[in-house]
Amino acid sequence: MDLTRQQVLLHRIHQHELDRRTSDADELAVFSLGVQDNTAGSALLSLAARLKAPATDDFTVTWSVRGAPHLHRAGELKAFSRALWPWSDADARARAARPKTDDMLAALRHIATAMRSIVTKPMTKGDVSKALTPLAPQQTVEPCRSCGTEHVSDPIFRLGALPAGLRIIPEEKTVTFERIHGWPGVPRKTAGFDELVHRYLTLHGPAGPSEVAGYFGTTVRELKKRWPKEGLVEVKVDGVTAWLPEDVEIADAEPPDVRLLPPTDPYLQARDRDLLLPDKAAQKDVFRILGRRGAILVDGEIAGSWQGKVVSGKRYEVTATPYRPLPDLLPEVELLAQAKGLDDASVKSN
Repeated sequence: MDLTRQQVLLHRIHQHELDRRTSDADELAVFSLGVQDNTAGSALLSLAARLKAPATDDFTVTWSVRGAPHLHRAGELKAFSRALWPWSDADARARAARPKTDDMLAALRHIATAMRSIVTKPMTKGDVSKALTPLAPQQTVEPCRSCGTEHVSDPIFRLGALPAGLRIIPEEKTVTFERIHGWPGVPRKTAGFDELVHRYLTLHGPAGPSEVAGYFGTTVRELKKRWPKEGLVEVKVDGVTAWLPEDVEIADAEPPDVRLLPPTDPYLQARDRDLLLPDKAAQKDVFRILGRRGAILVDGEIAGSWQGKVVSGKRYEVTATPYRPLPDLLPEVELLAQAKGLDDASVKSN
């Protein structure tokens, strides 16, 4: 099968449910990998791009993929923890970005087990870290410039939260953990990673090992060792080899006129950014390392970036940076304002 870039984008828009707004949050396909959140509540805005009445109350927040906060269906967390558990020391070192020890998998298991034992009541991240550091393997502890002490490295700490069976209490202003009840313990081995590859390729495909490895924070070399041997079909995207699940048909969606996608929106998590947004200057604008912007999706293409802020406690103001002439954004901004419980909305352009 030979596909064009436009066919792939329209297919992904359909898979991400951006060509329609539905009523059932629990059935959203993007929850197959979780919906990333940030301190500004970006997950709610991701749901607002897909739902008629967005809300996040029915989902559990924890650090999962790449150690980032994600909303998940509560019933899937145990299986997700097993599927995300590193399958080798090399994989664990890649995900932790810390090649300090040959025994990284054992160190991560030690960390997660200790975190579970420490959090017997709601505790802030700082309190958990303070109690964890004396119990942690020395190779996982490092100096921290910001707090002037030594503690378990932040990436390793984050990777330990889900296998420890900890959730983040969203109502708290600082990161605060509590136990997920009925947790079976730290995984003994990886189980179900093939299914996560399948889910990535369903949402973000066609794609290959490089994109999947980047999404899960491991190396291409390690990912190829776990690449599914069955259930995938090979296709070409503008002449480049990629893969799709064999049970996924290419959808011919009608693109939405406008969607405002927040910086961590699932659609923007695909790792083939040259396909999503070929213009390099635009890529640097949207996918900046610090202060990432949201994307303005117009007729299936990213046509600009945006930033939002609450003004005077009651108005949601969006500043748009257009890459080409944009349609009226105010109706979409009003929907975002409503999702945030605000009475008013406004738009201005850079």
